[in-house]
Amino acid sequence: MSSPATQTPAGNATTTIVAAATPRGHGGIAIVRLSGPRALTIAERIFHGSQRLGDSPRLVQYGHFLDANQGRIDTGLAWYMQGPRSYTGEDTVEFSSHGSELVVELLLDAALAHGATTAQPGEFTQRAFLNGRLDLLQAEAVLDVIQAGTRQDLSNALGATSGRLSQQITHLREMVLAATVQVEADIDFADEDIDPASRQHVSSQLTSAMELLENLRQGYDGARERGSGWMVLLTGPANVGKSTLLNALAHEERAIVSATPGTTRDWIDARVIWGGELLRLVDSAGLRVSADEVEEEGVRRTQALAKEASVVAFVVDGSQGWPCEDANRTALGLAQILVLNKCDLGVVAKVPEEVQEGKVVVEISARTGEGLERLQEALMSALPRSQDRRQGIFRKRHDELLSGCEASLGRALHVLAREPEKAAADLQESLRQLASLLGEEVEDMVLDRIFQEFCIGK
Repeated sequence: MSSPATQTPAGNATTTIVAAATPRGHGGIAIVRLSGPRALTIAERIFHGSQRLGDSPRLVQYGHFLDANQGRIDTGLAWYMQGPRSYTGEDTVEFSSHGSELVVELLLDAALAHGATTAQPGEFTQRAFLNGRLDLLQAEAVLDVIQAGTRQDLSNALGATSGRLSQQITHLREMVLAATVQVEADIDFADEDIDPASRQHVSSQLTSAMELLENLRQGYDGARERGSGWMVLLTGPANVGKSTLLNALAHEERAIVSATPGTTRDWIDARVIWGGELLRLVDSAGLRVSADEVEEEGVRRTQALAKEASVVAFVVDGSQGWPCEDANRTALGLAQILVLNKCDLGVVAKVPEEVQEGKVVVEISARTGEGLERLQEALMSALPRSQDRRQGIFRKRHDELLSGCEASLGRALHVLAREPEKAAADLQESLRQLASLLGEEVEDMVLDRIFQEFCIGK
């Protein structure tokens, strides 16, 4: 293990790195970022404004960009941020040009010609971490801000970048550290009478720490589910218009639409963002008794998906009578919403009272779009958000470390009274796991894996 102070970032801390900080392609603007000890020197050879960039840190200037041969590339803006008061903690310069791929390539080539090196994925943020501008939880949260698919994810990620999660972990560590100090003091003075109240206080501290741990870990389940999107399963008998409905809700042709029953043999999904929530709409195989082994397997998978889904919408052909096949029972019992499709042909189906109880019934026409807005509102209302509002950890690495910490604290509590030496060893292990969360003790290979997840330029 090694501390951030002894780490070496991708490349070398003495190099100046450059990369495009905006996605490739044509757009209104593009940003190219330089960071390192020669960032200002290199930038002043490329950008020419009304005054030198170094004369006025943080002042945005208008000027023109030149290549290595002093040929004009483009006009645009530049600004200089002097380290350590910059994102990376180093001297940093950003160019804002027109969003042309050619212009960006020429700016990068000019920087490389003047001595910069190409930044690796996540290297700007890695340098911010190694220079003490961010702890590891904050650095990881930067990527989660970029990848946030829902308002809740964005809120959690922004809270983590601001240090909220780090403060919770630090508080947890202080609780464990105080308990560790007391246990080791009791061991050192074992020949003297130990106040029972002291040991009870330690036990109480560890119990409180485990409660905090549990709350943080419970938030991970919601974060993981939101990351892949709430699963909304469209299920029901064959040939009732589920595929047409998926296409209508997703506003794209994702599912094959056919009048032949059993066309959808496996599930097809589409992702949509409604009201700041990421949903995964799943069109499943039609539920019906069949002698076809492939179709039977599709029905079995649909019934399994119904047990995993956040919301189940049971779709029937409203222009026909209510379906009574045995294959419907599992999914129908789990459904929160009953969708009577093809209302443009007239609604004939009567929902049995025992089936309708506790469910929302929505009449729609996937073909004409009638009722789709009401269905969307019903689906959003059925999302189990109440299980998902905990502020907690947001990565598998966090969960694994906190799980290990929880196990260590549990062992320490179990042997505290009769084997304090073992309890002290377990407490030290839990402290190491919390330090790894914050990046104070973390292996180089773990750091590399974390920052390689980032895009180049961040």
